[in-house]
Amino acid sequence: MIPDLGIAHVAFHLPDRVDDVRSWAKRTRQKTATARNLEHAGMRHFRNADGQTATGLAASAIQRLLLASGAAPETVDGLVYVHTLQGSIAPPPQSLPGLLCERFGFANADAFSFAQQHCASALGALRIIRAMFIARPHMERVLLVGADAMPIESERLMQGEGILGDGAFAAFIERGGVANRLLAVATHASGLGWPGVLANNDPRLAAQSFLAARNLIRHTLQQAHRSLDDIQLVLPHHLDLPAWYRLLDSLRIPRIRLFAQNFSRIGHVTVSDAFINLAQCDGLVPGRPLLLFARGVGGFSAAALLCP
Repeated sequence: MIPDLGIAHVAFHLPDRVDDVRSWAKRTRQKTATARNLEHAGMRHFRNADGQTATGLAASAIQRLLLASGAAPETVDGLVYVHTLQGSIAPPPQSLPGLLCERFGFANADAFSFAQQHCASALGALRIIRAMFIARPHMERVLLVGADAMPIESERLMQGEGILGDGAFAAFIERGGVANRLLAVATHASGLGWPGVLANNDPRLAAQSFLAARNLIRHTLQQAHRSLDDIQLVLPHHLDLPAWYRLLDSLRIPRIRLFAQNFSRIGHVTVSDAFINLAQCDGLVPGRPLLLFARGVGGFSAAALLCP
């Protein structure tokens, strides 16, 4: 039997330094058209860790989560750490999940990391966490935390889609949760995207990504026996805003349902976009589902349907 799970609390941490696309383009000697294309894609600002590590970013998000939730460390049964960049995980024999457990006193938590779906890993991890709850009836609360910090400024560019920004989120997934109940979660992977958007500008991959997103959204809704009209808000990854509008138009979802305010204000924060948006949603109608979506380098995508 699949247990009822809910995302009871969400918090995030963004570095203090706010960079703008034009300054970054000038600093890294990009072409003039690069900044213009990024602005057309909805990107204007992003967060820069400015030397702060992924461990520090994750710890700041967890600290905010603990303060907001009032949860005691000994009540955390598991910790799943997600990331995209290889530099965002401590090298062996260290363990970043282990370091976080030690720092916050999560003595009872089984901890591991998951990054195989890149920026879609946070939503993809919900499938793993759901399986953990099924296999372990005693489990009541799992901490999902994600963080990334880009070490090389010039590597932030994702073609004309956006900029890789720095930040972290933390969320408690709880058994029997009544807030943000998990109705469905689904993932998609395609080997055709293995070179990634950092090195390949093949328009066929963009078309494939578009169709994959359409199919994945429909499949996720079918799992929960819901329709496109039921969606209250779409919480996207912050890449290529015009493409998001085209996708919504093709599904006949009104554009006003896209939670788009963070594209220009915050930018793309690797694994964290959907959860940052979730933490900032106000005035929601109870019972009408939210669709969270993320796409990762390599042809990965994931979607989750929540009921607030």
